Amino acid sequence: MKQLLFLLILLNVGFCFGQNYSLNDFEESPIPKSGSQEWYSLNNSTDKDFTFSFDSGLLKVSKAVDSSQVEYNLKNGKLIGVDMGEFGGGLYYKPNDTLQNKIFVNGVDGKNIQPRWFGGLMVPRSNPIHKVLKNSFLLQSGNVQFIFSFNDSLYLMGGLAHMGINDGDIFKIRNMGDSFFISHLLHLDDAPAAMAVHNNQMYVATSGGFFILDKKLNKKVVFNNIFWEGLYPTSVVVIDDKNIYVTFRGGYAKFNSLNKQIHFYKAK
Repeated sequence: MKQLLFLLILLNVGFCFGQNYSLNDFEESPIPKSGSQEWYSLNNSTDKDFTFSFDSGLLKVSKAVDSSQVEYNLKNGKLIGVDMGEFGGGLYYKPNDTLQNKIFVNGVDGKNIQPRWFGGLMVPRSNPIHKVLKNSFLLQSGNVQFIFSFNDSLYLMGGLAHMGINDGDIFKIRNMGDSFFISHLLHLDDAPAAMAVHNNQMYVATSGGFFILDKKLNKKVVFNNIFWEGLYPTSVVVIDDKNIYVTFRGGYAKFNSLNKQIHFYKAK
């Protein structure tokens, strides 16, 4: 009995350690050429999706968790951003008051807000996302990856990279009671994939590039058509402009945005 108990404890401890990662689980490697055998090996390593976070002066590594939604809490409810890839998405508002039956979007009755073609949710009613969206209002259709505060305002960023489509947009959101005002600010020529806000700047990894936006939304392109296109960036961590991290399937990149010097680290 004692031997069995010890074995169960050992297995449990081993499982827990198996879920912990560190920078020691990566090794610096030559930057793979897009479409090469090394690149395809990364693309197929679906068990090696990680995210980074920076906490108390330490860079922490976690297993990436795929999610089709993001949420942002408001005073009287919450915004829900949905990204189902090629099956559509949207920005929704879910009030705390389940009896609320009317909202306005840019002065239009919310009941008249209809999904755009290739913008509404094209998933079966059995999909769990429909339960999440119960009693919510559609504010705007289109894939939503991020809802975030920046420069004392609320923003939405979204887009799609699929087949011949690869672009995105940034919108500003204002909420006054039951009224929402959504204004388009910037069109992106590459779909956003991961982002971080640091020192009043947005740092955005796209499906195949990286750019920085200042508080006036002036854009500085750091990389275009970079090797992580098709490797699905999962997180951005900014220590400073000389130490920026982007994680993606199979590893991560560390680079200096000033001189564009970049290093690639592959998951062991």
